[in-house]
Amino acid sequence: MEVIQYLQEFNTVSVCVRLTLATILGGMIGIERGAHGQPAGLRTFALVCLGASIAMITDEYLVSVYNTGDPARLAAQVISGIGFLGVGTIIVTGKNYVKGLTTAASLWTTACLGIAIGSGYIVGSLVAFAFIAVVMTVMTSLSHYVDEHNTKIKLYLEVDREDGIATVYDYVEKNGYTVTSIEKQKRQSLQGKDAVLIIVINLNKRCSHADFINGLNENDSIHYIEEIR
Repeated sequence: MEVIQYLQEFNTVSVCVRLTLATILGGMIGIERGAHGQPAGLRTFALVCLGASIAMITDEYLVSVYNTGDPARLAAQVISGIGFLGVGTIIVTGKNYVKGLTTAASLWTTACLGIAIGSGYIVGSLVAFAFIAVVMTVMTSLSHYVDEHNTKIKLYLEVDREDGIATVYDYVEKNGYTVTSIEKQKRQSLQGKDAVLIIVINLNKRCSHADFINGLNENDSIHYIEEIR
């Protein structure tokens, strides 16, 4: 406990430990994102956490030296400003597939973690990091399972212009499913002559999306199929 209390004080050793901890913990979060092929990886997350920690330490330094000011002012700017960096990781693909939301949220949370570390709240920072690790690992698997067995599925389809749509409806009705919505897109298909569809289907029960897609893909009129999540 004496060590923790010492690190919560503003001194050279405490500052070095805080910056080191911010770099390591931020980098560890970034490793998980980088492993999933995200553009923001180890270095980005380490720098975000380190920068937020520096801002908080600087604020504390200014207050301790000049005995004036608000020790949370720079931290507040970090929390709002990190949104610009997070938005840069969110993209919408040509198939209306949104990517980067988890990375953006991770960057914002990592910045908050850096602020906590920079303020000297070591115990709270370590507990927060443990929860972040749980969300990024255990809950990722749980999220994938829930998405895979959702009762509704959204698909991007490229089908034969003549009988593709009818084939989709026949397959859906024959298996007891329901078409919730269907939208015909004007974009170019891979083969250049197919109809492009965005369709939402209610499976009316929890089942494997992979099995449903494999069954639908057996129809010759359907040339390309991809789930949108």
